[in-house]
Amino acid sequence: MSEWNYTKCAKPFQSESEAEIFMSERDFAGYLLKRADGYAAVCPAYPDGYYPDAVVVREVENIAGELAIAKAEASVSCC
Repeated sequence: MSEWNYTKCAKPFQSESEAEIFMSERDFAGYLLKRADGYAAVCPAYPDGYYPDAVVVREVENIAGELAIAKAEASVSCC
């Protein structure tokens, strides 16, 4: 399991590159979001639409493949 704090699954940044560096240095999986007031890095459990102003800029995978695992689990539990 990654080191994301699931009670606070998002971290704000001023730029996309800051968010990308944060995730890369920690080998975090998740998404980079463009928000009205900057950018955010969010964990794989980020529910689409949680931030109505957010647009997914990039998906970020880690060595453990946690983003792919989270997507697979979501598709199995869906509908």
